Amino acid sequence: MSVEHIANTLLQLPHEERRRFADWFYQHEEELAGNDYVHPEVKAEVLRRREEVLAHPEMLEPVTDEWFDQLKRKLADARSAKASAR
Repeated sequence: MSVEHIANTLLQLPHEERRRFADWFYQHEEELAGNDYVHPEVKAEVLRRREEVLAHPEMLEPVTDEWFDQLKRKLADARSAKASAR
């Protein structure tokens, strides 16, 4: 089965089924493409950010224990919000 055939078949699905497939594909992309695969847009963004940091190191924020504590609190808050939304 060709990529074109798969694409045409997917486009014929109802909107909700295409959305469900997109979610599934996103969750399994690494498994399907291989562990070393990085989407070209993701790679481009990482390289863009690298260049930005190299050009402007003053933009970097020091990573301290306080920074990690704040991150942990934000993650816990996000998890709580997600759990209560269910």
